[in-house]
Amino acid sequence: MNDHLSQLPVLGVGASLSLSAEPDPVSLAQKEQGPSFVEYAGLADVEQVIDEVSRIRATGKSVLFHPSYINFCGSYQNSKNWLKATAHHIEQVGSPWFAQDCAYCFWQESPGYSSQFGYFIPPILNKTSLALAIDRVKEVQDAVPVTVAIEPPPVSFVIGTMPVFSFFGEIADQTDCALLLDMGHLVSYEMANGQLVTDALTDLPAQRVVEVHIAGGRIKQSETGPIYIDSHEYEIQQQTWKMLDTMLPKLPNLKAVCFECEGVDEKVVMSTLKRIRKTVIQKSSNPELTSFLGSSQ
Repeated sequence: MNDHLSQLPVLGVGASLSLSAEPDPVSLAQKEQGPSFVEYAGLADVEQVIDEVSRIRATGKSVLFHPSYINFCGSYQNSKNWLKATAHHIEQVGSPWFAQDCAYCFWQESPGYSSQFGYFIPPILNKTSLALAIDRVKEVQDAVPVTVAIEPPPVSFVIGTMPVFSFFGEIADQTDCALLLDMGHLVSYEMANGQLVTDALTDLPAQRVVEVHIAGGRIKQSETGPIYIDSHEYEIQQQTWKMLDTMLPKLPNLKAVCFECEGVDEKVVMSTLKRIRKTVIQKSSNPELTSFLGSSQ
C-alpha cells in the first residue's frame, strides 16, 4: 500500500452535514461523546464557509471537506479555476483528505453543483467510462494538495455490466487514489441490479478504503422491484446496518466512519453515533481505529 494512504490520520467516528442545516455542527462537536470529526458539504469558495468551519475547529475537532461539484467521471473537464479554489479551500481548512462521489455534477462546459441536477448522475459501468473516470481523477489529483478519495454514488438504476467494486477498484489502482464506501449506496447497487456487491469483493483493493459513510434512506417500491432512496433525514435501514457489519471486517486501513445526518434530531444523532462506535469497535479489522475509539470512551 502506498505511504500516502497508510500515513493518513485516524479520525474515528464523525458526523457529516451541511453547515447551514440542523443539527448544529458546533453543538454536536462540543458534546461529550459527540463526533470526533465533522465532515461538511460546502461551496468551492472557502470564504463563504470559513467562519463556520473555524467555529468547528475551535472545538478541537478535525474537519473533512466533502463537496458536490467535481466531475470525477465523464468527458467534461473540471474548471481550472474551480480546482484552484478547491486546493485553496482544502489548505485553509486543513482537510486531511478530499472525498466526493464519483458522478456527474455538471454538464457541458460550465461547472456547477450536483444540487442543480437535483441528484448525482452515476457513471456507466463499462471500460470506456472507466478510462474517462481515470482521466478525471488524475486531473483532480494534479490540482489538490492532499489524497483524493472517490465514492460510488447512490443509484436507482445501473447501466453497464462491470460490478461496482471492479469499476471503482480499477480506478483506485490505476490512479493510486483512496476509496470511500457508503453503506447505503452499496445497498442501492444491490437493489438496482439484483447482485451482491460482495460477489466481486476480490476486485476491491480493500486497503485503499479509508472512509465509510452510513446514513438514513428509504425503500421505494417500483414496477421492477425495490429502489433505495438516499435520504439522510430518514432512519438508517436495516439493510444498511447489515452492510456495515459485513464490510467493516474487510477494510484493514479504515480511518474514519461518518454518520451523514442532515436534518436529523440531535438526540437521534448522539444515540446513532454511540451505536456506530460500538459496531466499529466490535467489527473493524483496523486496530488503530478500534484503539482510537476505545480510548475516547
